[in-house]
Amino acid sequence: MEEKRMHKIFIDLERLNRLNAEGCMACGHKFSLGDEVVLASGKWQGFKYIHKNEAVFDRKTESYYERKYYATVKDSL
Repeated sequence: MEEKRMHKIFIDLERLNRLNAEGCMACGHKFSLGDEVVLASGKWQGFKYIHKNEAVFDRKTESYYERKYYATVKDSL
């Protein structure tokens, strides 16, 4: 449970300016101040911040995954 919290943040002004060039890799929308985001794996390389509602937490790996990506790889994790 503690690990799950470590991956979750709220968007502040600094992160908003840094992350909005790319936006949310899962839904394509820009971030807003106060959005809850998580560091997640997906079809992209490495980990990226995405909106929390676009993510699934896998207890086995203790990591967040983009929902659509997780649906395709969950059996191999």
